[in-house]
Amino acid sequence: MIRLLYILIVCGCISAKAQNIGVEPKTGESGTHYTFFRKNNCHIQFQTNRPSKVDTQVVLCIPAAFTNLQNFQVDGIYAVDGKIGNRGKINTGLGGVFMIDHKGCRMFQSQKGKLFSDSLFKIIEATKASFFQQIQCIQNGKAASFKDQKLFQRRGIALMKDNSVAVVESTEAITLAVFSEDLVKLGVVNLIYTDMGAWDEGWYRDPKTRKILTIGKDLSQTGRQSNWIVFKK
Repeated sequence: MIRLLYILIVCGCISAKAQNIGVEPKTGESGTHYTFFRKNNCHIQFQTNRPSKVDTQVVLCIPAAFTNLQNFQVDGIYAVDGKIGNRGKINTGLGGVFMIDHKGCRMFQSQKGKLFSDSLFKIIEATKASFFQQIQCIQNGKAASFKDQKLFQRRGIALMKDNSVAVVESTEAITLAVFSEDLVKLGVVNLIYTDMGAWDEGWYRDPKTRKILTIGKDLSQTGRQSNWIVFKK
């Protein structure tokens, strides 16, 4: 009986740990410091309603797709649980797609929007998948080429060599090229960028203290954020 109780307690602790994010600091070849927020066994979802800090099931949230500066809605076509938004408003300048379906997460190129077709939409609706458009910084272990030399704090969603998922954020302001090249060498196989600059406010629950900690530095357009990636227990 004592042994059974011990096993149940241990299993419960392991389960609780698996349902929390992991927070891991790393340093890139450039000397830039990064924080990896590992999803572990949490669920991931894309949503257009603001996550509540009162909801203790939410352990991390960040802005995901860009917000259109004309109407302050999601920039580009997207879907939430099979419901497609902005149909006919494909952003052909954003080549990457981040998708969540019953198989997990994946990233791919839309070929300037050509992959968005009625047949794909039917699959998305039938499987209740979610997706959004963004910049794909890393594809199949290779960093994309960037000419932009602007310095910003950077963040993205990464698929690692071991198939795990993490949100990765730089501490310092860097270029997209440095961000992408560093992360390839830190084991990232695919990476989709997420909105930053004035739209960068996210937050997470510290796995040890359960306190809510804000991430991002500008935060000035928080009130106009239009969409989020969320890790939930």
